[in-house]
Amino acid sequence: MNIKSFDDLDITDPIMFGLVFSNKHIAKPFIEHLLGIEIDHLETPIPEAVLSYDAEHKGVRYDVFARETNETGETIRSFDLEMQMVDTKELPQRARYYQSVGDGVALSKGGYYTSLKEQYIIFLCPMDIFGRGFPSYHFENRAREDYSVTLNDLTYKNYYIFTRYKDFTDPVVKAYMKYFATRNADSRETETINDQVSYYKADTLIRNKYMTYEYDLHESREEGRAEGRVEGRTEGADAKAREMASAMLAEGDSVEKVVRVSKLSEEDVLAIKAKLEK
Repeated sequence: MNIKSFDDLDITDPIMFGLVFSNKHIAKPFIEHLLGIEIDHLETPIPEAVLSYDAEHKGVRYDVFARETNETGETIRSFDLEMQMVDTKELPQRARYYQSVGDGVALSKGGYYTSLKEQYIIFLCPMDIFGRGFPSYHFENRAREDYSVTLNDLTYKNYYIFTRYKDFTDPVVKAYMKYFATRNADSRETETINDQVSYYKADTLIRNKYMTYEYDLHESREEGRAEGRVEGRTEGADAKAREMASAMLAEGDSVEKVVRVSKLSEEDVLAIKAKLEK
């Protein structure tokens, strides 16, 4: 899997997605239209946010994490936005873990269960991982005996298949999804996003930071070829490594090469390969 040059980055690259959606004037209307809600006050979204509720438990890295707060700064709702371009075959389980860590953080300071607020995990994907042909999938816990009975645990997991943008009925949401799928901005909201992408591409500081990241990633791969697996990988980095491994395997790279580059164990890579072949 080749590393994209800075000039080739677009909104579907997690780094650019995180930069763009860390702007409140972009993230707020996007979340509102996507979920059909109104947000009173959105704290500045955090790109590549790492959450962990204590040193003993594994944390997670969100592409973009945002909180709606009240006048006292208390969280009302939280949102995790994920741009997911590869089907790693474990997105539902990842969403479950993301929510559990978010809950752990919320309760880490001695809060009560009743203090848990609404939490939304939002995946934006080009592929339909559920294979039912819907443009979006919204999940919440309901009683199997009577679907009108909700658990009311305030947790929601939503998946939006942006390549099916023609099937969305809301014109604003359709324009968002079309932009993710085609990079064509034909609405006020997507033109704002596109302008922000152009702004970051013209930013010398951002460019230099990405070039440093690109160099470090290249060096890391070279080290992996020479030394094999590198110990001490964090959980957030492990998730990214698995995503990289899935993409490389999907492109036809050998297990040996994937092991060297991703620094995952051969057992882990073979397990990922088996899932892709199902």
